[in-house]
Amino acid sequence: MKITIAVLVLFFMSSLPAHAACSKSEICAMLGKMNHFSILDKCPSAGPLLAECKKVKETTLEDLPPAEFIDNGNGTVTDTVNKLVWMKKGEHDKEGKLNKVKLKIAKKLAAASSAAGRSDWRIPSLSEFKTLFFPKRILNAGGKKAWINPIFDDGLGHYYWTSTTCD
Repeated sequence: MKITIAVLVLFFMSSLPAHAACSKSEICAMLGKMNHFSILDKCPSAGPLLAECKKVKETTLEDLPPAEFIDNGNGTVTDTVNKLVWMKKGEHDKEGKLNKVKLKIAKKLAAASSAAGRSDWRIPSLSEFKTLFFPKRILNAGGKKAWINPIFDDGLGHYYWTSTTCD
């Protein structure tokens, strides 16, 4: 009888998840601060939950109203509908070529920019960026064909960053 009870106790104990002390929200929060191995040290059976934390949620993007642009004459363009100010040209290097940089560098460049005497530059959200698209490829302000509204001079830029992430 004692052996049966001991076996049942062991059976029920082994069926309890080892990460019971670590909830999915706790594990997902740890994922932003710790590496996988550190999390598994703290919560040994958290592997399946780590995968759950990485799953992408489908969300719909907010559609902003169609933009109406005016050239401010100082290297910026204002969207009067959505109350956004845009740089007319992208960041260029010393040879005049458009800078192609990683997102982290792009964010730093935007934050450090003092274009048009402003200090509040940032990378746009995807919803904001979508307002720049033009329905057909057309000559822009710099004389190059692009899919961006022709008031801008994107210098044949085909690489753009947004602050919108997939999580």
